Amino acid sequence: MFNKSEKKELKKIYVKSAQVIDSVTSKNGAILASPKNRRYPYMYPRDTMLISRVLLEIGQTAKAKKTLEFVLSLVNETGEWSQRYTQDGKPASYRPSQVDCNGLVLFMVNKYYEQTKDISFLKKHWNEVYLGMRFLEEHYIKEEQLVFSMNSIHEWPPMEAGFEIWANVCAYSGFKAAVNIAKLLNKTEDMRHWAKIEKELAIGIMTRLVHDGRFIKLTNNVNIFDADISELGMYILELLPADDPIVKKTANYIEKKLYDKDLGGIKRHVEKYGRPGRNNGGYGPYSMYTGWMAQYFLDNNPKNAKKYFDWFIKHNKNGLIPEHISTKESFLNWQNEAKTIGRYYKNGRSEEAKKVMRTKDFIENDTAYWVVPLTWGHAEFMLAYHKLVKLKLI
Repeated sequence: MFNKSEKKELKKIYVKSAQVIDSVTSKNGAILASPKNRRYPYMYPRDTMLISRVLLEIGQTAKAKKTLEFVLSLVNETGEWSQRYTQDGKPASYRPSQVDCNGLVLFMVNKYYEQTKDISFLKKHWNEVYLGMRFLEEHYIKEEQLVFSMNSIHEWPPMEAGFEIWANVCAYSGFKAAVNIAKLLNKTEDMRHWAKIEKELAIGIMTRLVHDGRFIKLTNNVNIFDADISELGMYILELLPADDPIVKKTANYIEKKLYDKDLGGIKRHVEKYGRPGRNNGGYGPYSMYTGWMAQYFLDNNPKNAKKYFDWFIKHNKNGLIPEHISTKESFLNWQNEAKTIGRYYKNGRSEEAKKVMRTKDFIENDTAYWVVPLTWGHAEFMLAYHKLVKLKLI
């Protein structure tokens, strides 16, 4: 599958990925989304929980536990985890409630228990689990059998406000996790209550958020049937296997519509949803989602996974992985749009853009590398590489 040179490069990226994660992990367990000198010097619960799932999978249990305990300590009195926090745990959110974050935290609590059988951990953190579930319940609309959210994985209300796939899949995983935790701790009343909602939510997802045999992005007053990487959520959170017919059709549709024919890799959504000025750094493939596709095909059709590893081989910078890349033309189009609508000078965009424009890749190769390195991208590569090793393909 890989020649000697490719194997060496993939191993180098894996080693560097571990170093990157270690370098942005604080003593308190906080994992920053990027180094402090890049655009995301914050701890995002979404990124952090998905990174922690990788740490558990590759056997770094103690690190995952410390990070999970730090995140659990941040839940507020309403049961919410904010969009992001400073390194020492102070809220730094500028987005509406992140419903998916609650589901991801609860998913990880249960996943940690499943791997360690540490019942004392569940007992210690029952209050945080209970608060987190109360917040999820507040967003569950019984008449719709779905969770309502203002934004989700892309943090973009115009395309995510409503009954959105990622938020609902995360909520479903959270309810499943909480039911199991409540059962283990003999919280019978809570278990029965949450199990009822879990069942209803499963029905809602499989009826309202499936169309033509595949998952869709959003159902609301207007449905969004276009391809979006978040539609792969049921596989990513281990709720359906890679060979499930709906998952297979969804993954194939995503690949057909979002694979970048010029740059390789997978884009996060159809370009129109990021216009004008929302496709930060230009429209192109994302590292973490390219990693998801590599993982998926390793579990279903390994030969098709190679092109996603080829993307990492081609686009790492001395082992460092960008958040995403784009052509110079796409970058400049975004820059012009973002300036016109007033987004360019907010939240570190202009500072990151200046760094991009000084690079040799941008000046000589007409390619923009946005936020190098991105911690989450490194983690998803590590999980994909780990699967390669388990399958003895490298």
